[in-house]
Amino acid sequence: MRWPLLIWCAFGVGVIGLKAHLDRSALQYPDVAVRAGEDVYYIPRDMVGGDKGFRADFQRLAGCWDAREAGLLPAAAPIADCGTTQSLRMKVAAKDLGADAEIGLRGKPLPITFWPNYAPPGEHLPALVDAWAGKGAYAGRRVILRADWVLFRVESPASPWVHLLTHEPQKGDEAELERLYAGRCYRPEPMSDAGITCTFVLRIGTKAAIEYELGPDEMMSFVPIREGLMAKTSSWLRPTLTADMN
Repeated sequence: MRWPLLIWCAFGVGVIGLKAHLDRSALQYPDVAVRAGEDVYYIPRDMVGGDKGFRADFQRLAGCWDAREAGLLPAAAPIADCGTTQSLRMKVAAKDLGADAEIGLRGKPLPITFWPNYAPPGEHLPALVDAWAGKGAYAGRRVILRADWVLFRVESPASPWVHLLTHEPQKGDEAELERLYAGRCYRPEPMSDAGITCTFVLRIGTKAAIEYELGPDEMMSFVPIREGLMAKTSSWLRPTLTADMN
């Protein structure tokens, strides 16, 4: 009866020791270094909220949490949410986005998701392709430049969904639409923007993007919020020495 108990005790000690090692390694830096293609973004660690805990520890163990950490078990990468689907959930303090944005957010932090290698959700891209092609409810669809948003809207009175693009497509094929995808909105009143809610995708690099959602009460402050996010995220990107990376 002693051997099983000893094995479990040894296993417990090992887990506690591994956890302590991961915690010590995390405290080495005031930020999390996230690689996005050729770029590395240094995101303040105190902003990272939803990804702390087991998920962060597992990704650190696999070597895909911080670009400066080699990881102890790289073989765990396929099951640690590493690779193209990897994301980092965090919150940005409203005051860090500027006075106008803080008023629009009523002082509440803005939840955002940082994608090192962004791709539109699987169900969104086919819907956008059909909308651009004018199929179904998008027959006779309109493409409208929302100049203050610096975005193009693809919409139809017959659908509550409004697709957003960074530029007006030239070819209109799936690859181009994926590259230009900037989110989508849901408007309960098809003929107006009353009650509209939008999920925006802010492209901040060749691969990286920030995703966030604004409700009806926040939409009027979209421009200062976007500008605040652009300024905030640009501060994360800085020259990186090769010696800093593992």
